[in-house]
Amino acid sequence: MKYYISILLLCFVCYGAKEPSAFEKQSGATKRDLSSLQGTAQNLLNLTTQIQEQQEALKQSQEGLMSLYESQHQKLQNTTKQSATNTQEIENLKTEIAALKTLLQQQKEQIHTLDSKMKEIHTLTIKTQESILQELEKLSNPHSNNANKGTQKQDDTQSQKPTSKPKFDKNKSAELFTQAKEFIKKKQYKSAKDIMLWLKDNNYNAPEATFYLGEIAYLQKDYHLAIKYYKASVALSDRGAYMPTLLLHTALCFKGIKDMPNYNSFLEVLIATYPQSKEAAQAKELRK
Repeated sequence: MKYYISILLLCFVCYGAKEPSAFEKQSGATKRDLSSLQGTAQNLLNLTTQIQEQQEALKQSQEGLMSLYESQHQKLQNTTKQSATNTQEIENLKTEIAALKTLLQQQKEQIHTLDSKMKEIHTLTIKTQESILQELEKLSNPHSNNANKGTQKQDDTQSQKPTSKPKFDKNKSAELFTQAKEFIKKKQYKSAKDIMLWLKDNNYNAPEATFYLGEIAYLQKDYHLAIKYYKASVALSDRGAYMPTLLLHTALCFKGIKDMPNYNSFLEVLIATYPQSKEAAQAKELRK
């Protein structure tokens, strides 16, 4: 509106400059007033130009602010979206952590259950080992006196025979032990027995040496003597790898002397103590 007023005033000024009026010709005061009015019009024109420049500057500033606003608004939207994504990720992580916590708790319970089972197995193993010794001690019971008498007679007969014990080099005990086992495989029982007796007397691997003495007697079908050596071996140690074989052969020795209660009892002990062994599988077949 101000812009149009300024143009109109300018037109009047320009017209007045071309066509001086009668008042201008007659009065100098009127000319001065007209000059003053022209100056005022020029000032208004200058002011209008300044306002236009300020308006243009304001428009440019407004455009800049609008661009900045849109940029910041876009950033805000992006941040909001990222925040929503992060919130979802956090929720997912919370869910995974809860699942892991549940899994850990389940594993703890399983470990506790396994610990309990291990304790039960340990207790059962100790009881079984004790039952092995008890079963072997039954040989001294009255129902097996006849068998003991037979064994005693054999021992008395052997003790009456003068025997000279062979001597071996203690520094070669390991080699002798291996050699004696080879003698057993070759059925050279006399040579094997001499070495095993010497090793047992010299406390070299005495539990296993005693076990092999029982094996020699078992292979020679001297079941009473075999049981005696098996019993002595278990008394020295019940943790050898040969224990499943010892229990199986002890059972078979009792079968050989017609002692079926002890035969069945040792089969049960073998299956309960060493269920995964091949001897336990044989015992299951024999039990059938």
